[in-house]
Amino acid sequence: MPGPDHDGIALGYDYPRRLSVLVHRSYANILYGGGNMRHRNARAEAVLRRLSRGWLCHWCNRPVPIYRRADACYCSQGCRKRAARLRKAET
Repeated sequence: MPGPDHDGIALGYDYPRRLSVLVHRSYANILYGGGNMRHRNARAEAVLRRLSRGWLCHWCNRPVPIYRRADACYCSQGCRKRAARLRKAET
C-alpha cells in the first residue's frame, strides 16, 4: 500500500509562532474525483495533534516528517529497521 501524498498537507505559514497544518488539493484531483477530502482533513488533524505533543522518532529522536503516516513512530525506514534488529537481538 502506498504512503500518503507528500504534497497533501504542509505546515502553516506562521509555523514558528503558531502551529497549523494546511491541506492541499490539486485541480487534477478535483476534476477527476481523486482523493477523499474527509480522509485528508482527518489525517491533517491527527498530524497536528502529534506535532503539538512533539512528534519525535523513537530511535533517533529527530522530528518525524509530516509527509509520513499520521501514526508513524519512526522518521525513516532505516530507523524502523534498526529498532527491529535491536528488538530481535534482545530476544
